[in-house]
Amino acid sequence: MFSRLLWFSLGGVLALILTGAVMMGGQVFANDTRLHMDFLRVIAQQVAPSLAQNTVIKEQNVYICGDIEEMARKSIDNDNVKASDLKAKYTDLGYTVDIKKGEVIARRKVDDFCSYHRSLRHLGIYKEKLAVFQGPIGYDQKLLKVEDAIPIQSLSAEFQVKLQQASNFSQMTPETQAQLRSELEFANEDALNAILENLDEMQY
Repeated sequence: MFSRLLWFSLGGVLALILTGAVMMGGQVFANDTRLHMDFLRVIAQQVAPSLAQNTVIKEQNVYICGDIEEMARKSIDNDNVKASDLKAKYTDLGYTVDIKKGEVIARRKVDDFCSYHRSLRHLGIYKEKLAVFQGPIGYDQKLLKVEDAIPIQSLSAEFQVKLQQASNFSQMTPETQAQLRSELEFANEDALNAILENLDEMQY
């Protein structure tokens, strides 16, 4: 409704300008045309949507694991910040921007795990060998090392099945996922190494 009124208002202004030109003899000179266009441009700039003062801007990271972490929060301290300018600024920095009433959420994807999941380690398979991945089980984006001396075929059949299930973690039932986490996922490097040192118990 507002936009329609705006166009009607601009149309009325333009009509008055043209009418004035006709009344002055029907001639519109180049100078007058530029003056009129400048006048309309000023009006358009004045009605361009601005963000309200005290609008909150939340800068967030979206991690590999799907977690979202707020990195900064700030408020707009004046009434002259245009929504389009702010969106362009954050877009250039790699963010996607969602502008809502009283709030701006700027998110960017980060090729890393959140602070909680970063220390986790889990066992999996890489080129038919036992491998160690960073992060929680089900996320194999960060390969840390491959145990070249431990081919999958050298492990017990039961352990091979668990590793195969870990490779298809998202397709497992919640019960199986919980069991795999308890056996193949570790809180840190030390807990992982304790298992690797006794891995011969799982080999033929």
